[in-house]
Amino acid sequence: MSGTAFEAAAVVVAAGRGIRIGGDVPKQYRRVGGQAVLTRTLAALAAHDAITCIQPVIAADAQDFYHECVADLPESARAKLRAPVPGGATRQLSVRAGLEALATGEAPGLVLVHDAARPHVDTALIDRALAAGRDYGAAVPGLAVTDTIKRVETIAPGIGRVVETPAREHLRAVQTPQAFAFGLLLDAHRAAGAEGLDGFTDDGALAEWAGLPVVVFAGDPRNRKITQPSDLVDADRDFSGAVPA
Repeated sequence: MSGTAFEAAAVVVAAGRGIRIGGDVPKQYRRVGGQAVLTRTLAALAAHDAITCIQPVIAADAQDFYHECVADLPESARAKLRAPVPGGATRQLSVRAGLEALATGEAPGLVLVHDAARPHVDTALIDRALAAGRDYGAAVPGLAVTDTIKRVETIAPGIGRVVETPAREHLRAVQTPQAFAFGLLLDAHRAAGAEGLDGFTDDGALAEWAGLPVVVFAGDPRNRKITQPSDLVDADRDFSGAVPA
């Protein structure tokens, strides 16, 4: 538990289908270490003292999956959950749906946007997100890139011509939770919607488009996003025997 002396809301984006992982059950509802990925993600966020409410965004046809996840949460975590809202056709539209839902009540000063498929999020990372969001208004966690990165243009199926090799010291692999002043992020989403834009896959990129200065704070290499079947295997191993309280 953290002693952070300010409060925030969280939007948890859980409306994706997880096509790359295969199967009939979306990845956020798969079990790792005996509990669903989403259950673990919600539990980790709800355990933080500074997060006073959580707005889940889910697929319209995933109510049964979602309620099974919530049933596994302790009452203290369930008390922080708002009723889920349906997501949109893209991640950007899903995040906006969550923000608009929060705006119907007492709007928070700060909001975290987090991927449901990152169940390894912990108190220390949330602390850093909240502090950076409070200090800068728009902040994303990132890790230094260790591989050499090539920017390419496709010239044939499966073949790309190298256009540029950017210096690694200027690159960061971005994660969530991303932290923003609530009003700034909501305004940015509404502005993008007014322009007919709905394809931003990252709220930091949307904030950049809106002209907001975005900072990067230290991410966590353990905070992996579950994308491939092997990620589920790894997460199951990580969480075996570790049931959130």
